[in-house]
Amino acid sequence: MKTALTRTKLLASALIVIAVIGGATYYLLDRRATHGLLDGPQYSEAQLNEGGVDGIRDLPLPEAKKRLNYLILDMRDGINRIAMLESMRLEIGPATTTPGEQKELNYEEPFVPFPAAELKAALTDLKRTPGQFQQLFFDNASGLKLEVEAIREVLKRGALPDQQTETSYRIQTLYFRDGSQQPFAEVAIKDEDSEEQDQDTTQAELKLNKPLERIGLTLTYQAYPGFNKIVLDRAHPKATAEGGEVYQLTHLGDASASLQLATPKNKSYVIQGLTADGKTLYSAGNSSNTSPTAEQKANLRAYYNELLRMEDNFADFKTAAAVQDHLEQFASNLPSSDSELSNVQATYQFEDTPASIVIYVLDPLQPQTLDWDMHNSTAPRERYIAYDSASESSGFIDSKGQWVVKPRFKRIDTTEMPGVYHIMVGEKSSGEGWSELQFKYFAFVPGTQTLKELPFEIIDSAINDDLMIVERETNGPYGVYDVKKLQVVVPMKYVNPSVIGNVFIARPGETTYGSNSLYGAWSLSGKELLAPRYCAINGSGEFIYATSADQKQTDVYNLQMKKLNPPGATVFGQFVQGQPLLIQDRGSRKYSFINEQGKVLPFSLPFDDVNPFSNGMAVVQKGSRYGAIDVHGKLRVPMTYSKLNPFQKNLASAEMDNFEGLVLIDKNNRVVKKLGSYTSYSYPYNSNDATYSIWDAQVPNRVNVFDADGNQTDSFERE
Repeated sequence: MKTALTRTKLLASALIVIAVIGGATYYLLDRRATHGLLDGPQYSEAQLNEGGVDGIRDLPLPEAKKRLNYLILDMRDGINRIAMLESMRLEIGPATTTPGEQKELNYEEPFVPFPAAELKAALTDLKRTPGQFQQLFFDNASGLKLEVEAIREVLKRGALPDQQTETSYRIQTLYFRDGSQQPFAEVAIKDEDSEEQDQDTTQAELKLNKPLERIGLTLTYQAYPGFNKIVLDRAHPKATAEGGEVYQLTHLGDASASLQLATPKNKSYVIQGLTADGKTLYSAGNSSNTSPTAEQKANLRAYYNELLRMEDNFADFKTAAAVQDHLEQFASNLPSSDSELSNVQATYQFEDTPASIVIYVLDPLQPQTLDWDMHNSTAPRERYIAYDSASESSGFIDSKGQWVVKPRFKRIDTTEMPGVYHIMVGEKSSGEGWSELQFKYFAFVPGTQTLKELPFEIIDSAINDDLMIVERETNGPYGVYDVKKLQVVVPMKYVNPSVIGNVFIARPGETTYGSNSLYGAWSLSGKELLAPRYCAINGSGEFIYATSADQKQTDVYNLQMKKLNPPGATVFGQFVQGQPLLIQDRGSRKYSFINEQGKVLPFSLPFDDVNPFSNGMAVVQKGSRYGAIDVHGKLRVPMTYSKLNPFQKNLASAEMDNFEGLVLIDKNNRVVKKLGSYTSYSYPYNSNDATYSIWDAQVPNRVNVFDADGNQTDSFERE
């Protein structure tokens, strides 16, 4: 038996349920004198029998009297606790500033309402991009896995923060690749071990293994039709709405806000704290409690008064059952205390005191449906990988679900090449307690159901749907394999391969290491295009550049392997952005430019040195002076600079007389900015990524960093 001060709160089950207020931190700025607290007789422990109404009929009549005493104390204590809590007056206090350095604040994403109509419009728009599903084949069955991530991302926009969206994907109709269709329910395998509401509707099993083309399903989700936005601050601490709704700010300060709310029970709400400039403060947590309505408090008082009356007239009750029956009957006759509103007191903690509180009151969620089509992520093919449960092996089925290769492989994987499979053919023991899985590549002989083992261990990359670069074994030679013809078309006797257009570039060799051979080029049918006598052959865009073994000559070819530079001329740089390409005659040492067709441009270059074009300008040199020409050969920057670097998108860096350090000039020779003395700089061709590290003119040892357009991007001390 417990005393009245420590007893557990137990109210009769026939009464309304009262949530005891507690656990929240509120700011008690003033305490009024509490009037009207109930007083009455106290009972000793021997006069009490702890419990509720339900068990009274099983007690002896004297113990029923003690239970009545307990209920009187229990009810009086509960009513007084409510009265004491309501005597607390909460007020908006001034914000306090914590002394010391202000910490950097974290912010949340603001809640953006996304009601049902907007959500449906977004989903309808998403439907324009066909969804997909995976189909996995088994013996006389298949499994479906719906790809729903894109749908989930849209549905998140219509959900409350941190709320799990309730969504189901109910497959209705199956459309097969043989042109037939069937209701899903007729061939679905039901999961008997779980309740329907607990089943994952993004996956399904079918009693057949025919390949599907698409499925029709019904998407069911929850959405709120509308919302109401309420903003509270010090100047406007209270707002009301129809039906008795109340939204009141009772405290704002010390990085928190307290609210008194009377909100519809069937609605949801989102509360966020905003800074003065509208940013959403990070919420460090919240607590909320409900309190009884006026009708509920009146019923509590009436029930208490009846308990007192029964005590005064206890002799009228001849049995304990009569006591319980009377209490239950009285409770059932009390006026209904149902209310459409919930009284809520809430406190929200933030990283800083908000300037305002925004409340989004969302209408009750309503179920929504939308018809949806999904397509098989696997393209139509002659055969499909299927798994046989009995043998725990895989094989191949045709488009009707019939085995064409009996299940005998432990694992079959698809590859990036259509029609080529990576198949486990066995295990090799290491002798040290572990085994190495052995795989081979296979493809079907055209027109048959026969698998052919392919003569290589590694697929390097696909060239197109028919051709791929392959490697005979690890660190071995490369070649080109034709999947349709099932034959090697470029022999596997090369290393360091690459393919540009229809040109195979590589070095002869049997291993990827220890070879000093030179590069050559071959067609994709194996015909030699350039003998292997080049130290480098590189492809870029629509052109191939080949540099001789002595690195004194570079030639440029188009993808048809037509040489574009004139006889006796070597190439500098590459064709970039349609700009002319610089060449030099090796005999006369004269410079000129050619276009992408190999035609020499008709302007003279009377300079000692010429650089390749960069962003439409080419730096030229005569004696110790530098200038720049445009793509038409016009001298746009006169020969007045002691140094001129390649042009970036807009500007170039230069050194000029009567100024120490770098300046930035534009393509019309206008000095845009004087940077000064530098520690270092970089200037990539045909980019806008130049950087300049410049000594600060005022602060010793400080270096300022500028970008290609002269904007300062960094600053640091250099020791």
